[in-house]
Amino acid sequence: MSGIVSIINHNNQPINQSLLHAMTNYMAFRGPDAQQTWHQDNIGLGHTLLRTTSEQEGERQPLTLDERVWIVADVRLDGRKDLVVALQARGRVITENAPDVELLLHAYHVWDTSCVDHLMGDFVFIIWDSRQQRLFCVRDQYGIVPFYYAQVNNTLICSNTLNCIRLHPHISTKLNDLAVADFLVWGMNMEWSTTIFNDIHRLPPAHTLTWQAGQLNIHSYWQLPRTRPLIFYKQPQEYVEHFVELFEQAVSDRLRTNRIATHISGGMDSTSIAATAQKVLLERGEPFDFQAFTMRDRLMMPEEDSYASMVAHYIGIPLNEMNCEGYMCAVPSVNPQTPSPEPIGISDRNPGNDFTRRCADHARVVLTGFGGDPGLRFGEFYWLEWWKHGLRREIFQVFGHYLRTHRSPKLYLRQGRAYWRKINKEKLELPTWFNADFVKQLDLQQRYEQINAETIDYVARYGMANSPFWSNIFEQFDPGATGVAAKHYYPFFDLRLVNFLVSIPPIPWLVNKNILRDSMKGKLPEAIRTRRKIVFQAPEEYIQGMRESVGLWAGDLLKNTPGFEEYVNTSELLKCLESEEIDTGKLMGLEKALAVAYWLRNPQVVSSNKVKLEAVLIQPRL
Repeated sequence: MSGIVSIINHNNQPINQSLLHAMTNYMAFRGPDAQQTWHQDNIGLGHTLLRTTSEQEGERQPLTLDERVWIVADVRLDGRKDLVVALQARGRVITENAPDVELLLHAYHVWDTSCVDHLMGDFVFIIWDSRQQRLFCVRDQYGIVPFYYAQVNNTLICSNTLNCIRLHPHISTKLNDLAVADFLVWGMNMEWSTTIFNDIHRLPPAHTLTWQAGQLNIHSYWQLPRTRPLIFYKQPQEYVEHFVELFEQAVSDRLRTNRIATHISGGMDSTSIAATAQKVLLERGEPFDFQAFTMRDRLMMPEEDSYASMVAHYIGIPLNEMNCEGYMCAVPSVNPQTPSPEPIGISDRNPGNDFTRRCADHARVVLTGFGGDPGLRFGEFYWLEWWKHGLRREIFQVFGHYLRTHRSPKLYLRQGRAYWRKINKEKLELPTWFNADFVKQLDLQQRYEQINAETIDYVARYGMANSPFWSNIFEQFDPGATGVAAKHYYPFFDLRLVNFLVSIPPIPWLVNKNILRDSMKGKLPEAIRTRRKIVFQAPEEYIQGMRESVGLWAGDLLKNTPGFEEYVNTSELLKCLESEEIDTGKLMGLEKALAVAYWLRNPQVVSSNKVKLEAVLIQPRL
């Protein structure tokens, strides 16, 4: 997995080689193994290499097979064997240990831009086809790998690293006000195609970008359906067996190195991945070093580290604990030394990046359990959601099948109705501390009512690829945001596995994650396998610490951050922080607003282009 960048000048002006080298070398923090560039006339490509698979030992990018078509990619492919067989059937000569980027280029030579229909995994790539004078870029189906682009002053710049694009002198520091508003409320940008910088855009997941003859076109190539043709097996055990096969395949395809780290907690998702990974590695019979990492915070999560220790001992892997109890109430440094690309939190008060560094000290590949909640939980309210979207025949098919195959069926009608009501009652109230003129200018009330109406998709399988929530999460764990040369993998977002989960009857298999629980019998301790999902609450220490923060650091931050009052009534926000009546949820929401102010305080965010370019280039590599 790597850093990639391309620059193309529309007016046929030759590439500034020094700038291309500078932008490429900046990404060495995420690709420390090699940094290479290639250029020809008005097009230039840059790549920094992070080896995370055995096939990458001899990899070199930018890559060409014929000196006419060139590629740079950040890629990990699923289903390699099937792809190789399909390519060989079309006459391509491919060695068994060919790196994934070579398979991508072969696929392009065989299927042209339709190659996207044959690809699965985590990837973004940029292809320059000199035969057609065409730039072709792709982002994977779930947006696991980020992709950004900017078209300014007859130049198109593309990269998987936002701060890399910001190095180009044509990119201004003008902010996107709507994105700022989203960060203030949600802690992330709720638009697919924008970033917090006005000049820089995102390529949405499952989209292609094509530039040819001065024209830029964005197209969707895939969409996750709400349901597929339903699978009705005669025996319940067949569902579990099919799930186990696909789950092991998803985990196995992400274990292409002998040093791996995994997140582990006390829940079902991360522990199931850890147990399955250990099983797969043992069955291969080759040497490996597989270790688990967990956060210990007994104020927020009193028992999680104990359950994590239980699982690690049960499956036989070392467990590394990181004490995270001091982060929630920490007083941050006056100014962030190395700013995150976007205001996704205050690093001194969030253990996430430090935890990633701990994992990276052991391995470059980190497994996580993200995706288990939306992928495996849709059973209780599926009939209400399906009815809403006209899938009524499917509802009766599921009911009929369930009544035939289970002696004492439970249709979960009451639970589904209660859950639906709970979600739809949680209406978003626009914070009182917004600048009134800012709210009116962007019509924020209407915007957030619309977003709130779509909340149901965030917690269902459909939202895994059809809401911006998850692609935002992936970007927060990408090296471009963490500054750490480690790649996080998400087995629950395996395309083959999700297609299966969209095809099975939601009851009983997706109620309480039943299909996962049944599949892990004998593989996890019963105390874990039968444990209910826990929703953690902020401890009293955090609540008190937030109120005390006004005098310690937050008051100064809000009053003395340039430009912040364009978005926020700081006096009203300070009152909210000090209030004895504000509830915990709203108090934690204020942390998002503080993160925006903290991010704005860094001079690299708002400085002029010349100063910004020099400042970012001299920052220490992480």
